[in-house]
Amino acid sequence: MSYKSNESYNYERFDEAIALLQKAIKRYPKYEQAYKRIATIAWEQKNYDLAQTTYKQVERLFPSANNRMYVNYYLAKMAYEQQHYKDVINYANKSMALKDSTKNVKELTTKVQQLLDNANFAQTAIKFPVPFKPIHLDSSVNSVYDEYLPTLTADEQSLVFTRRLSGDINLNEDFYFATRNPADSTWNQAIPMRNINTLGDEGAICISPDGKRLFFAARDRADGLGNFDLYYSVKSGETWDGPYNLGMPINSRGWESQPSISADGKELYFCSKRKDGFGGVDIWMSQLKNNFWTPPVNLGKNINTPLDEQSPLIHPDGQTLYFSSNGQIGMGDADLYLSRRQPDGSWGKAENLGYPINTPANENGLVVTANGQRAYYSSYVDTAGLDLFYFDLPPRAKPQQVTYVKGVVSDARNPKKKLSATIELTDLATGEMILKTVSDTNSGEFLTTLPIGKNYMYNVSRDGYLFYSENFSLKDINLATDQQKPFLLNINLQPLQHDTTKAWNVGERVVLKNVFFETDSYQLRPESYPELNKLADLLSANPQLKIEIGGHTDSTGTVSYNQKLSTERAKAVYDYLVQKSTAPNRLAYKGYGSSQPVAPNNTPEGRAINRRTEFTILEGEKNK
Repeated sequence: MSYKSNESYNYERFDEAIALLQKAIKRYPKYEQAYKRIATIAWEQKNYDLAQTTYKQVERLFPSANNRMYVNYYLAKMAYEQQHYKDVINYANKSMALKDSTKNVKELTTKVQQLLDNANFAQTAIKFPVPFKPIHLDSSVNSVYDEYLPTLTADEQSLVFTRRLSGDINLNEDFYFATRNPADSTWNQAIPMRNINTLGDEGAICISPDGKRLFFAARDRADGLGNFDLYYSVKSGETWDGPYNLGMPINSRGWESQPSISADGKELYFCSKRKDGFGGVDIWMSQLKNNFWTPPVNLGKNINTPLDEQSPLIHPDGQTLYFSSNGQIGMGDADLYLSRRQPDGSWGKAENLGYPINTPANENGLVVTANGQRAYYSSYVDTAGLDLFYFDLPPRAKPQQVTYVKGVVSDARNPKKKLSATIELTDLATGEMILKTVSDTNSGEFLTTLPIGKNYMYNVSRDGYLFYSENFSLKDINLATDQQKPFLLNINLQPLQHDTTKAWNVGERVVLKNVFFETDSYQLRPESYPELNKLADLLSANPQLKIEIGGHTDSTGTVSYNQKLSTERAKAVYDYLVQKSTAPNRLAYKGYGSSQPVAPNNTPEGRAINRRTEFTILEGEKNK
């Protein structure tokens, strides 16, 4: 009879299988396994009434402590699927009460406790829902196929995602790319990334906030080390160089996927099921040091559990991590969470994003925009499968505030000539360089993020050109109230010499925007050192270059006082450069007082611009 019922089950004749088992029970009333088999099949077919009735028969007819504990767990789990949370708590408490009377149920006890915690959480979450109004992306992005695991650049102008295509034999995952139409902010038609996609599977992808680097998972490639490996590509003009396997120690003979790169490019987060983890799929992180990736470290117990953690997203603020887990306390199968970086560098306790963002179904693959206002994710749509949506994040789920700098680097004498230049972002308070990138070879474009709460120095340089500097004061700004717009820069680098002669561009001036003095003093503030070090490097790279350091003040104060202060400030810069091994005969200094204003002195903003230090090319010949 058991054989016949199994055969019916295997051929998906479920009603027939149940009928055969019920016939067996009539003949053998103590046939325990038949009752359990009926309950299991009924549950699989969502026939909760029959499953519940049969499990209660098992508890009544075969009342061992183990049976009663398992039956109440199954009843709690079925109630959870139906979102009957009071029943879940009732059955789970009955099951937990039996744990001391049973043997070898440690794993079951853990499952019951998680179910109980989830039911208590779900009851509260449903009573206090978070704002959630998802908007479906149109057919330029979504299709009849599945779209999921989206990723965005910091300016929200480029969207990359995975699409699962149906084939005659196998399903194939490929990456697609969409750009935003500047006229109306709609998405242009998504196109496949042909130089990245292969006939094999491409799993999950992330694009760096500046849009210059891709990190993604792929398998069945000739250079692969395991099941799925992580690869990267670097943008060069309109194409992507590579892809290149990241190799060991990031990749192993196992499974690595779902990468997320930090805004500064120094931290790579990804999923892996490797030894020394917590049991399931865990989130790991590797750091880029001296152009090598360090051995990955597990993010620890506040993030990872014995079950699965997936789809990590390290936000451009560098302080907020979003991820999915079916092991943390939540609403259902897998929920979305965030964790905040602590002062000691560890990750804080996971915070559930709340209901109805999270549901009893599986939530996965969240990406949050750089400004923290909006999130993109994938969700099931009837008849259409997985599609991409976006929604406004509730306040408590937002990351730290971030803005961005976007610019184009050109030749000052030929603005149509776009330049590939090095852009360095430095924390003015510490002098630490926190980001280094390169503008695009063809377009001269670059994009970097700026977390709120710090003051930054920006330096743009290229061999054969005078450098450009700027600073951004974001220490006391609040994007929500100050309405700070992203910084958009058109940077024209002045060439050191004419294109057709070997003469220097004598008389060319550069304002040192990141040289600062104490008020009414010629004492250099430490924030000035990174900029002055850049100037020292320029002089070192061009040994014949001679410059004059010029000091300028606003019109406040007497002429004699301003002349004296500007001269002393110019000499302070001169002395610093001499200390940095620049020959004194290559330098001159002069104070101009308030005699050469570049802005009106009748406003605070104008006076701040006039208080400046600059250098002027005197003479020299380019070092051969």
